[in-house]
Amino acid sequence: MTRLLLLLAIALPCGASAQTAFTLNSLQLQDLRELTLPAAPEVAVPLRAGARAGDKYFNAYVLKAVDHLYKNYGLLGYDINSILTHDIEYHTFGTIKARRAPLTMCVAAQMEVILTAFDLYARETGDYSVYNYLPKRSFEGLAITDLKGHIWVNHDFKADGTADALINFGMGERRTFDKLLPGDFVNINRTTKTGHAVTFISYISKTGKLLPSYGPDVVGFKYFSSQGLREAGQGGFDYRYAVFSKYGCPEMPYKRDCNVIYSTDQLYLNTGTMFSPEYWTGVVPQATGEESGETALNRSFFNGITTDD
Repeated sequence: MTRLLLLLAIALPCGASAQTAFTLNSLQLQDLRELTLPAAPEVAVPLRAGARAGDKYFNAYVLKAVDHLYKNYGLLGYDINSILTHDIEYHTFGTIKARRAPLTMCVAAQMEVILTAFDLYARETGDYSVYNYLPKRSFEGLAITDLKGHIWVNHDFKADGTADALINFGMGERRTFDKLLPGDFVNINRTTKTGHAVTFISYISKTGKLLPSYGPDVVGFKYFSSQGLREAGQGGFDYRYAVFSKYGCPEMPYKRDCNVIYSTDQLYLNTGTMFSPEYWTGVVPQATGEESGETALNRSFFNGITTDD
């Protein structure tokens, strides 16, 4: 009531207050109609709780996952029949069991990068809703409704790499090779009819110098994945320098992966990025009965061997 009286006293003409003492009983309807009240203050309402400008993409957490995995599980050995370097808790929904840990292979490495990024993000932000988006079985099964079935590569699912998998599940978008950023995902094909699934780290020059962006000096890129030999110290989570076949196989600061096919066709060089959880669309593949069963890993294609292994 006091606030209303103050507003009325301020809003009414000065002459009126000078002639008679102001009381509510003397207030006329016309007086209220002529009042000019102050504008209501603007209130910023976020589109979604926890959303922050500038974090549409999940690259920062993907790179944190890469650092974490290299530091804690690096070079423990490669094996095409192994999945995950260790058991991973899927929040309160149970444990995603490793198979033949601590060995792992390339497509499983990308799944482990994603799961580790989930964990680091949830612990840092307190937002555990990332685990509600897909059920635990999506990281265990190989059907069209399972993210794992797409990461493992299945052309019938329109999944030629990790980037396609994320796109198919509303968790990412296409980013062409010339626009890649550290923490994006790439699947390569080689002239030797083999391939690999990796996390992009940086463009490189012919001497292995890391380049901040795409340009005429780019001959390939540095990546993170699992490759190499079964023996600890000779394979597993590690970095490589991928070189496109037209540039030969120049000396690099570390182990090379030569004969990589450069192409703008996503079938041969599959590239893309991952959204932050706030931007996941909820669009996921549905079983229609027309898909051809489950994904079968192509073990001869993903053999894990790079040039200097």
